[in-house]
Amino acid sequence: MKVFGVYGFKKSGKTAVVTSIIRELRRRGYKVAAIKHISYADFSMDVPGRDTDMFSKAGARSIGVISEKETSIIYKEKKPLMEMISFFHADYLVLEGFRQALVPKILTAKNKEELEKDFRKEVIAISGLVANEITEYKGKRAVSIGNIERLVDIIEEKTFDKIPELNCKGCGLTCEEMLYSIVDGTNTIDDCLTIKKDIKITIDGKELPMNAFVQKIIKNSILGMLSTLNDYKKGTIKVRIDT
Repeated sequence: MKVFGVYGFKKSGKTAVVTSIIRELRRRGYKVAAIKHISYADFSMDVPGRDTDMFSKAGARSIGVISEKETSIIYKEKKPLMEMISFFHADYLVLEGFRQALVPKILTAKNKEELEKDFRKEVIAISGLVANEITEYKGKRAVSIGNIERLVDIIEEKTFDKIPELNCKGCGLTCEEMLYSIVDGTNTIDDCLTIKKDIKITIDGKELPMNAFVQKIIKNSILGMLSTLNDYKKGTIKVRIDT
């Protein structure tokens, strides 16, 4: 699943850009998911006095809601973004407003002054109101919402699977450094040794994240033991352990 972000300033056209991107990706046949960051400290999806609010006040830390049209789970705590991403399954996941997320990003702004305030190394394109006035900024293409097809072309070309943020340095770089290196074209996501898995372990159907170093230890340990067996030969090996 390719993951990218759209961040920027208030009234810069950020939400309009996100919705237009989603619409164009869907038109191209992709499955799309989105996560929005809300900065208001007192914001809650729960409605005071409703059953879900009463459940949480009674002590439930997660509450599920299923209706004829929607399904939702409310966690009464802030979850890490990486944990939330694991719940989503799509071709593209759009993050709105997550400035610190280690993903390629589109920056929206009203003017050049705002671009100067928060331009980041991982930006792959500029959009929002400022894109009606300029065509590029610091080597990045500025694309107006009226040319959303071109912006989605850039997304298809420049986005990639989420960097795992394990900082194993199996590639010689931190995950942040790898992000910048992929965006500037020096590396590709295939250079991330954690994503390029030699070994995969699932527990009750859920994949266990492992950095490159741990993968290497497990792989070499298993191969070392199996190589002592008479019938051992090279190939794809599957190991099942019931506990």
